Amino acid sequence: MLSALIHKVFGAASAQSAAEQQAVDRVVAATDARLSLLPGFRKALLPGIRISRDYAASLVRDLPDPLELSLLAFTLDRRLGLFFSSPASLLAMLMRCETLQDFFHTPSQGDEALALLLMQRTDTQRYGLANRDGEIRSDVAQIVVSFDHHRMMMPCPSIDALRQRATDRGLDVITRVIARRLELLAKERSDLESELTRIRLRLTALVRPDAVLIDAMPADDSLPQDREGLLRRQSSAQERLGEVRSVTELSGLLELVAHMLSHPQDYFRLEQETLKLDRMGVLQAEASDDDCTQVCMEELHLSPGEPVRRVILPVRVCRAALAELTQFVSSENGL
Repeated sequence: MLSALIHKVFGAASAQSAAEQQAVDRVVAATDARLSLLPGFRKALLPGIRISRDYAASLVRDLPDPLELSLLAFTLDRRLGLFFSSPASLLAMLMRCETLQDFFHTPSQGDEALALLLMQRTDTQRYGLANRDGEIRSDVAQIVVSFDHHRMMMPCPSIDALRQRATDRGLDVITRVIARRLELLAKERSDLESELTRIRLRLTALVRPDAVLIDAMPADDSLPQDREGLLRRQSSAQERLGEVRSVTELSGLLELVAHMLSHPQDYFRLEQETLKLDRMGVLQAEASDDDCTQVCMEELHLSPGEPVRRVILPVRVCRAALAELTQFVSSENGL
């Protein structure tokens, strides 16, 4: 019995350690493979990996109740009418999801899938009709909320499995943010080096006007024309280049990646939001109107450098509902 207990405890720890090591390797491969050349790179990144995973797990711990995707729900749940223009558009989204089709083509997965629905939210301002103190006015400023670019991801047989997949996905999100940040830094370094070369050429032309230089700079080049302005620009660019070089060389890259992994909340977050919308999608200040629908959702926000917002909702769909939607849309189209 003791040996079984030891195996259970240390076997689980060993499996967790292996999973963490694999997570480190995935982060390195997705950001900069050269990091693996540095001694102790796993030790440096492992604390951040754990922090990012715990943070991602905390974001999906309290997901709202799944929204049912079915023909019946489309007629009873007003939220579906706000998210999709018709049952046909809902069916089209479900049929486009290859992972959902693969899920239902695997009998062992069961008849019901839990997944995450991603949508892009757009707020548009317009002037329209509204009742103000019993008077109908046509010049009232309104915000119309619409949802498009629907995408389903990570179909799972249970909500617990979905939470686990979403946790792993959270680490993938922060990894992509890091990779994008490194790309931008590499581009900035290249741009600064190019700018300094052009400054040196222009300074040489001012000091030696008789020198033969090839001027390949565009006509709308923003560099100063006078020596004092060029020297100030050169000093500023050199200072910034020193800062960028410090984090784009290998040791600096490792420190930067470790820092970002340890502070995932600075780069992406989920925020709960409740919208009160009428049947036309117009944002309402109050939800007292019977024609008003309350929509609770999560919004994904990436860092200011990556201004991306996505609405995220857990959803539920079953084989029978998919077949019913298919039959209904076919009959509507006369097929």
